[in-house]
Parts: sequence; C-alpha cells; structure tokens
Amino acid sequence: MKLHSLLTFSFLAFIQANGVDTESSANTSRIASAIDYTANILKSTSALVECIVSEVHGLTPPDTTEVPVQFACTTDDDDNTLFFDGDASALLGKDFVSGVTRLALAPQAISPDGLINVQQAMALGAVTIVSNDVENDRRRKLTTTGTKRVLVVRVVNDVRNQKPSQTEARMFNDVFDDENNLRVRYDDCSNGALIFDPATGTNVNNGVLTVTTTENLDGMTWQNCGRIATNGARGIAKDYTMIVCPDVVNFGGAAAWGQMPGSITWYMSRYASAPIVQMHELGHNLGHRHSGKDGVTYKDPTCNMGNRGSWSDRGSNFCFNAAKTWANKWYKEYHVTVDPSSGGYDGTLVGINAVKKDGTIAATAGRDVVIKVDSPGETDLYIIYNRKTGANNQVPENGDEVVIVEQSRELRETSSWRAALSEGEEYTQGGWSSAGSLIVKVCSLETGTPGSARVLVYATGEETLSCNVPDTASPTAVPDTAFPTGSPVTKSPTDSPVTTSPTGSPVTAPPTGSPVTKSPTVSPVSASPTGSPVTKSPTGSPVTAPPTGSPVTAPPTVSPVTASPTVSPVTASPTDSPVTAPPTGSPVSASPTGSPVTAPPTGSPVTASPTGSPVSASPTGSPVTASPTGSPVTASPTGSPVTAPVNAPTVAPVNAPTGSPINAPTGAPVKAPTGSPVKAPVSAPVNAPTGAPVSPCQDSNLKITIKVILGIKKERTCNWISIKSRRIDAFCKVPSIAENCPLTCGICVYLF
Repeated sequence: MKLHSLLTFSFLAFIQANGVDTESSANTSRIASAIDYTANILKSTSALVECIVSEVHGLTPPDTTEVPVQFACTTDDDDNTLFFDGDASALLGKDFVSGVTRLALAPQAISPDGLINVQQAMALGAVTIVSNDVENDRRRKLTTTGTKRVLVVRVVNDVRNQKPSQTEARMFNDVFDDENNLRVRYDDCSNGALIFDPATGTNVNNGVLTVTTTENLDGMTWQNCGRIATNGARGIAKDYTMIVCPDVVNFGGAAAWGQMPGSITWYMSRYASAPIVQMHELGHNLGHRHSGKDGVTYKDPTCNMGNRGSWSDRGSNFCFNAAKTWANKWYKEYHVTVDPSSGGYDGTLVGINAVKKDGTIAATAGRDVVIKVDSPGETDLYIIYNRKTGANNQVPENGDEVVIVEQSRELRETSSWRAALSEGEEYTQGGWSSAGSLIVKVCSLETGTPGSARVLVYATGEETLSCNVPDTASPTAVPDTAFPTGSPVTKSPTDSPVTTSPTGSPVTAPPTGSPVTKSPTVSPVSASPTGSPVTKSPTGSPVTAPPTGSPVTAPPTVSPVTASPTVSPVTASPTDSPVTAPPTGSPVSASPTGSPVTAPPTGSPVTASPTGSPVSASPTGSPVTASPTGSPVTASPTGSPVTAPVNAPTVAPVNAPTGSPINAPTGAPVKAPTGSPVKAPVSAPVNAPTGAPVSPCQDSNLKITIKVILGIKKERTCNWISIKSRRIDAFCKVPSIAENCPLTCGICVYLF
C-alpha cells in the first residue's frame, strides 16, 4: 500500500475509534499529510527530478521587520512544491531568473517532507537549465487577463482544534462575495480584464476546500502547512491556490507569502481576509516584486505591492503604481513610450477611472494613462496620474497627483517611488544622458470627471518644452474660438461670450464669410485643449476675479505665468501691459464712444456659430464684460509695451479664409512621427467574438503515453493536461501531444 493510502487509512481509523466530531463531513473535506509522498516513493529511481524555481516573497504589516526572500521549486506534474535546506543561491547561480530557471537534481537530495538539501544536491550533480528566451517564457507565464479559477484551501486539525478562524462560508465571502475582496479589487483595478472566480471540484464548496490532518500544526512551518494543503487538493482544476493556515503555524515573521511568479500563496488566518494582503500576494503570482520608497521595501503608498493601505476585512480601494500598471497591460491601448533623446512629450494624462468598460476613454481622444520614459541605463521611469476616484478612491497618499516611479527594465527589482507632483511642480533627474537632465513638469491638473493632467517630459540638452506653449499634442475636436487679432485677450470659458458689442455691432470686422480666427494646424492658437490653465497661479486664487461693474480682466499686482481657474482667461494680463500690445497706441478693444474699432460688419457676426447663432450673442441681454464708460475693456499701457505684440491686429483676417473648417488640419502632424504610432492599432476586436467558430477544434479522446515526474511513462488524456496551466506549458512542447491535443495546447485556428 502506498504511503498516502496508509496515512489516510490510519487517520480514518483514529477518527472512527475516538468518535471525533470533525468540522466537515466526509463529503466536504479531504485528508492529507505534509509528507511529499510522490518524491518519497520514487527515490529509488535513477531519473532526475525537474522543477521550476521561483522566489517566494513575504509580506509584513506596516513598520515591522522585513523578511528575507525564500525559494520554491515546483514540478511540472501535480504541483509538488519543494523548498530548500541551505543557501539556494549557491545552487541556482548568477543567471537565475525567477519562474524561468529549471533545476534538475537527484531524488536522493529530497527529504520526505519536501526539502532539497543544497549540499547533497550539488554533490550529486544537480544542474540548472535557463531558457534561451527568458522574456518570452516570462510573458507566457505572467497572464494578467482573462477569467482565472481560484481555490482557497483551509488546513485544520479537528482533534487539537487547530483551524483558521474563518469557516468555509466566511472564506468564500471574504475572497469572492462581499463588498471588497480579491475578486472585486482585481475586477475594478483591471477594468474587468482580470476576473478571479471560485474553483469547482469534489469537496469544494463555493471555491473553498477544507483539508484535514492529524499532524500537530502548532509551530509547524508554513511550508509544511502548505504541503498538507497541496497534497489534499490534488486533481482539482485551478489556476491559483490560496492556502489558509491556523495562526499557530510558524510564518517566519510574515503575515503571508506568495510565489513570484507562480500559482500558490500562503496566509496566516488573521490576515487572510484582508483585501490588501490578498491583492499583494496574488500580485506576486502575477510576477510583481514589492513597491518601495526611500529605500524601504513596502513603503510606496500608491500601490498594493507596498503595505500602506488598511489591513482590515473592509480594506482600502486602491490599485497599483505606474510601473505595475504598465506591466499588467490592462490599459495598454493608452500606454505611451517617450525617449527624451529623440523627442519630448507634451500631452495629457488621465486616471484609470477615465477608461470605460468597453476600453474607450470617457473623455476627449488623444489622452494617455501611463507614460514609460526610456532611459539610457538599466532602469526606466513610469508616470501616472494618480486620480483619487473610482477603483482608486481610497489611495493612502498622493491622490490627484502625478506620481513617478522607477523600475528595472526586466522587473527583477523592487520599484521605487520617486516623486509626486502637483500643478506647477517639476521633477529633475540629473545626468539623464550626456545631453543633460530629465525634466518632468505638471502644467495643469483638473479633478473633475474624469479629470486630467497636462505633463511635459523632456531632456534639457535636446529641447525645452514650456507650459506657455499650447498643448498641440492632444487637441479637442472643436477649437475654443480664441481671437488672435482685434479681439479681447480673454476668451469665454463658459456658455456666455466674453465680450458683447456695446453698440450692437461686433468689435472686429468679420471676413467675407470666414472667421477672423487664424486656422491652426491642429489646435487653437492660444487655448489649452484641456480647458485648464497651463500652470497654477502662484497666488492660489483666480487671476481675474470679476468685480461688479468692473472689467473681467483686471490687471493683477503680480503677474502669473498664465491664468489659473477655468473661469479665468487662458492668458493672464501682465502687470502693466496687455498681452497683445497695440502697435498704434490705441486699445485693442472697442472704443467707449459707441463706435466699433474697425469697420462694421456686412451683416455677419465675427465668428459664425455652426448652429446659426452668433458666438458672441448675450444669453442674458447684458454683456459678460461690461463696457466701461470711459475706458477700454483692456487697459491701455501707460508706456511702451514690454514685449512686442504677438500678432499685429489688422482689419483683414490674419490668414485668408480657405472655406475649410475653423481648425483644418494641415495633413501633417505637429511633431515629426517617430516611425511608429503612439498607440499600436489593432486589427482584431478588443473583446473576443462570442460566436462559435466555423471550424471545430477538438482534442483526441485517445490516451497519450507521456513522461511524467522522474521519467516514468504513464498514459494520460488531453483533459488531464488541460487541468493545469503548468502541464500545458510542459507537455504541449512535445509535437505529438500538441497534435493530439490542439484545443488544450491552443494551436487551433478558428474562422469567425
């Protein structure tokens, strides 16, 4: 009789003889031991055991001592998870890649309880095998989209009353069903791209399995508690396994552990219901390391791969930092890569909340979610607008700020928080390249629905971008109709016109059928397409607070760079001079005598509204900017203007009308294209079609002879291979298996 059968028989006999009242009936629990019986029975063979080595990262509560990284080696067959007795790094070598490096060792080096003796393994000639295509192997394993099956395993000893505090029903509620849990958090943060559903199978109740053991769990290592769980869960189809152990189990100072990458996580009962712990450990399974700040491993307050959120069952609603969001690829249609050595970035960021469930941006097109800044070194910068709303509405710190993190290019190190910028602030990183420093500057922030931030990224030695230059990278579909000549400096940000003619006539002479406004190539001449000011006002208050009976744009005492709030003009009035100083010494705006400055129109308004109504029609009967009785709308300077006028006012339009739309594009981009689109177009639908394929694809029902653990050949079916993704990775590489199991191996070609 095999060892596993002996253990099961003896335990059942003990239960029956002593009349123990178990927590679960025979049809709702399984019985297992920590001994890895598969490795124990097969030690007599001469074949090598092969397994894939992954790091296992622990999580500790805030402001507690960090725990060192552990290593686990998982076999291709049946999820035998082995740990190391000794310094694993001596065995793995300098080329080790977590989740990719494969280890081949003699079975004699494995103890009955699943520990690899490092010294004995090296003496018996253990070897490491590193894939020739590390990045592709890694991408294949790090699947961050789709619907995944999660099995929660509770480990109990009924005789000693050693069990998690959560019942099966409570664990189902805390992982899948209540207001905030693993399923809800990943669904919200991924915008529906990654769904965790309860696994099903024999003895599994709503995704939760109870495994019973006779072994004393008090002081047992978390690794051995995990082996009891995985031995008891064999044969159940699952993608991820969450193991919940009683609090008496020794977790080595951690609250929980997670393979990176991998499929198994381990939890102390007291922390197993906290969404931040669940998200963090499954994040390791997805391939993420920790998120740190100021040299502290878990300190990044904007990311679930730190530890700064609430550790309660209710938890906190927040997601991941820019580097992790980029790696997850949930918003890849709105990723943009910037290489400052070849060109900077002047564009608009939105938070993840701005992306609808159908994958479209809930705002004007031409906006981005994550910026990756390529560097000449080994690390890159990632930038995100950390909008504090929706799935991210309880982010612990830096909400509604532009947050910058640094991450190694191959995701092998902890990401590091670098800066959080408010409006008008900038981040400088010296020595970016031989050309000079890197500058990241936030020109404006807007926190409405959905909210946006205008951001500049450039290298000083290559170019200099300014917040004063209109953002032409992301124009709106219709210009704001700012008048570059003969019109007041201010434009209306509301539905009311900035100025109305005091005489019933327009201030400036209209063209003969075309508007006065110069047709820009992509965006309006002097209007920010975001509707927000370019940089924040240094006074923190509106530049132009319109007093009763006073002009809308009164000159401030200190000249800001540009206007501040949305109700203010785009370009602020300087201290003593108007923005566009008239070359003749006459005021730009209408004369207070009641006569128009320029020739009266021929019957057409200055800017003909597409709806048939003039742009400058007063909705209330009174002009928004009251015409003064003796002064022009914009005060005339007392001396010479400080700067030359931007565009001398003329009677005729600045550019002759062409009959095209107000903002007719020139056909060429404002910035020279880089050779590839910012966002790669896709030819396939965003969501896979729901229709059935025209050509059926079926696996063979024949049994296939394959080589399983330790070289022993057994007959298996395609269905057996399909149960575990790790089996698919291992066995579908064999041509004969792939040919017989095309559906399982994913090589079918459907015609939709």
